[in-house]
Amino acid sequence: MQTAKRKTELGRSHAERRREAEARILEAAFGIVAERGVDQLTLAEAGEAAGYSRALAAHYFGNLESLLGAVAEYAVGTYRDRLASKAVPRSGGLEPLLSLIAFFIDDSRLWPKRLKAFYEVTNAALRWPSIAAVVARLNQAGIAHYAELIRTAQAQEEIRAGLDPVAEAVLIAASLRGIMGQWLTAPDSIDLDAVRDAYLAGLRRSWEPTKS
Repeated sequence: MQTAKRKTELGRSHAERRREAEARILEAAFGIVAERGVDQLTLAEAGEAAGYSRALAAHYFGNLESLLGAVAEYAVGTYRDRLASKAVPRSGGLEPLLSLIAFFIDDSRLWPKRLKAFYEVTNAALRWPSIAAVVARLNQAGIAHYAELIRTAQAQEEIRAGLDPVAEAVLIAASLRGIMGQWLTAPDSIDLDAVRDAYLAGLRRSWEPTKS
């Protein structure tokens, strides 16, 4: 009985150590991508930068494309964690939707290195099919959430009923990526507050319900 219990405890300890190692390797890989780009990342360097052997990253992630896919998941996960910590509404109508859009802009500029790493990985999806599947799934999840908020706002008669929620959600995602991509390239040349406010005002105007 005691032997079985000890084996279980040791198994849990090993699982915990693996989760910690994977998290540290992901953070290290994220930092390398942010500093030097996707093409400069290697499994060996990610393992060493995390404080482990050169072989451990390969053991856990298998190959570079799998690691990059995990980095993309990690980037989105950290954003969601920050979203939750700021108590930004994630459901209910027009104002929560606009707050979510504003949060994306305001939060992203606080983490330029993380933002750069995210763009590096998502752009790499155009060249590496295995990453494309992960990035496409993450994109679809974000679009689906925007679309659901739009549907809720339409049901509350805060957004015009004739609009296609999915099409509008795709436009939001594309606009935000474009805005932050331009800012990341030349932050001193873009007044991000003015762009954010203009974009939100434009959405309000374009979504305004038709008066009967």
